[in-house]
Amino acid sequence: MQKMLTTKLLNGLVSQGYRYCYSKTTAIVGDDANICITLVPVKTEPSLINLPEKFDTYFDLAEEPVQMALGVDETIILVDLVDMNAFKEVSP
Repeated sequence: MQKMLTTKLLNGLVSQGYRYCYSKTTAIVGDDANICITLVPVKTEPSLINLPEKFDTYFDLAEEPVQMALGVDETIILVDLVDMNAFKEVSP
């Protein structure tokens, strides 16, 4: 299940122990947006060298995602709540 990133969702993830998120940026065609960023929360700090293939980078949940939750022009920010369970055991 994917949900739009909000400050409430972000605060809930942090309260559950999530500190980082994998990120995948995709170009889309839409009336309101032309970029989609999908975030997958994880509890341990990822390594840029060993990111899972489908991700571009990762963020600290206390930094860029806070700004993203406030809105980014022509960009949809989604949080993948299904994939976060698949990557919970990934370590740096």
